[in-house]
Amino acid sequence: MPTPVTIDETAGCARPHSYTYTRVVDLAGRRVRARIRRDYYAFQSHAVAEVLSDALTWTHLTQVEADDWHGATAEPHARSLDARAELAPLADRLIERAVAILP
Repeated sequence: MPTPVTIDETAGCARPHSYTYTRVVDLAGRRVRARIRRDYYAFQSHAVAEVLSDALTWTHLTQVEADDWHGATAEPHARSLDARAELAPLADRLIERAVAILP
């Protein structure tokens, strides 16, 4: 299995409503992006992995339903919120799934 190499990583907070984390990795010559948004409400949150196609568009690869992770993360209005610390483990899961899915 190829080892993911991080190319870019961003984290941000839009208090009091949401925070985000995005990581782009190189996976044996393919670009994979883990994109996570933790909103105050689970139904407005998402965690997806996408692969960059030959046409240079991001294509959905896999996701983790918000019900599986939303309750285990800090609410957006938390004062000492570290978006990276909260969401990076979920990005790891998404990238591991991408490794398993891609040829």
